[in-house]
Amino acid sequence: VVQTVWKVAKDGIDAGTDLVPDSVPRPIARVSVTLVVLAVSLFVFKSFLSTAFFVLAMMGLVYFVFIALNKDQGPRGGGGGTNSSEDPLEEARRIMDKYK
Repeated sequence: VVQTVWKVAKDGIDAGTDLVPDSVPRPIARVSVTLVVLAVSLFVFKSFLSTAFFVLAMMGLVYFVFIALNKDQGPRGGGGGTNSSEDPLEEARRIMDKYK
């Protein structure tokens, strides 16, 4: 895999060097094209990472706000799980006795 990447990169640099006018010596043209390709690829990589981290941070912020705003609500029913709360009638009586 590394050899294939190396060959493709070398062919790309050679193709870029061929685009440089013949008045520029070939070694200087090759180094210049290599530097330009490295700079562009670094910029693209940095932009991709920056975008990915921004998206992750926004997802985390939205999740945090969602949890913070809904912390007083318990899990919603309908999941088929067991309900550990008391009988609703008993709970209502207990609340009413508390305020007598």
